[in-house]
Amino acid sequence: MKKSLILFSFALFFSCQKNENNDSNNQEPKALQEKSIDIGRFRKGDDLVDDLYQELVNKSPELKNLEDELNSINPGDTTAIFNDYDRKSDNYYTSATGHAEGIRDSILKNKILNLIKNSSTKYDGKKSDVENLVTTINKRRTEITNYHTALKIILTFPLIEKYQNDHLPKKSPFEKVIEKENQVLEKVKQNIPSY
Repeated sequence: MKKSLILFSFALFFSCQKNENNDSNNQEPKALQEKSIDIGRFRKGDDLVDDLYQELVNKSPELKNLEDELNSINPGDTTAIFNDYDRKSDNYYTSATGHAEGIRDSILKNKILNLIKNSSTKYDGKKSDVENLVTTINKRRTEITNYHTALKIILTFPLIEKYQNDHLPKKSPFEKVIEKENQVLEKVKQNIPSY
C-alpha cells in the first residue's frame, strides 16, 4: 500500500510537472504573485502549501480526481454508528453498577454486580471484531492523511524553488543601504561630543 502510494505520488508529480510545463511555462502561481496587502493570507488556516497545491489540483484532472476520491471517503459516518452503540452500552453498565451499589443486601448486591460484570465481559467479546475494524479505519485514515500531506509537499517543492530562483533579490539595493548606514553612523559618531 505504502509503496504503491509513493509510486502513484511520483507518477502524479511527473505528470503534473509535464502538464504544468506544457500549459504555462512562465506563469507564476497566484499564491506566489506579488500583492499589495493580502489580508486573507493572515487568516488562520491559510497555508501556502495548500494554496499552491490547490492551484495544481485546478490544473490537473488526475489530482482533481484524487481529491474527489479523498473527499468521498467519510469514515466518520461509519465509525459514529459504532461509537454511539458502544457509548450507550458503556453508559448502561456504568448506570447499572451505580444502581447495584445502592442495594443494601450484600449477597444480592454481589450477585447483581457479578451479573453486570459477566454481561459486560460478553459484550466486550461481541464488539471486539467491529472495534478492531474501527481501529483499522482510524489507522488507515491517519495513513492517508500522512501520505496526502507528503504528496502536497512533494508536488509544491518545484513551485517554491522556481519562485526562489526567479525572485531572489539582487544584492545591490541591500549593499547601498549598508553603505548609507555606514555613512550616517560615521556622521553620528563625529557629532558625539567628547565625554
